Amino acid sequence: MGYEFNAYKILQISENATKEEVESAYQKLRAKYEDDRFLPGEKGEEAAEKMQQLNVAYQEIMAKFMNEEHAHHSDFHDEEEVSSGDYQAIQQLIEDNKIDLAQEKLDAITNRDAEWHFLQSVIFFKKNWYLESKKQLEFAVQKDPNNPRYTQALVKLTKIISSNTISPDQLRTTSEQAGANMHGNGTCTGSYCADCLLANACCNCARCGLGC
Repeated sequence: MGYEFNAYKILQISENATKEEVESAYQKLRAKYEDDRFLPGEKGEEAAEKMQQLNVAYQEIMAKFMNEEHAHHSDFHDEEEVSSGDYQAIQQLIEDNKIDLAQEKLDAITNRDAEWHFLQSVIFFKKNWYLESKKQLEFAVQKDPNNPRYTQALVKLTKIISSNTISPDQLRTTSEQAGANMHGNGTCTGSYCADCLLANACCNCARCGLGC
């Protein structure tokens, strides 16, 4: 049975929780795991994994609140537009493997449109967080179902997740250190095509040359 990521269960709240209740639960659990993640051995690794799950769950739920607020105010058409240059800069950081800085720049964007979720999926993929990457691609497709870049990437990633390419242990939120040692051929997933999947989608398949 595959791992099912449920943001509400991770935050230990109901699906009807208010924004304030989500924030309170997140801060409480974050304080619980923040110090333990630096402990040596299995306890520290488990706490680090819980922190990663917690952060992804919080982002996912808060994104839903933000989407609802945007929908409520859509008649005013006053949302701040994100310039294409912002996304291009983040994409370049990803291609340069400056993942933390790319995430920081992405977090600073409040209008989380389809491209925002697509780039978040790329970052999660780079971290070997495959289910979280798929979830963000689904958000991107929901917001812009006619964008072939999003739909093709989602189809490819879904096939890779359902195949034997990726270890079952990687189909869950895990630490980067554990994921980095999963395969021994110099790739993240054990497959050069899998590694190129979202990178290809991000740069229109122009630089891979592997025929993914």
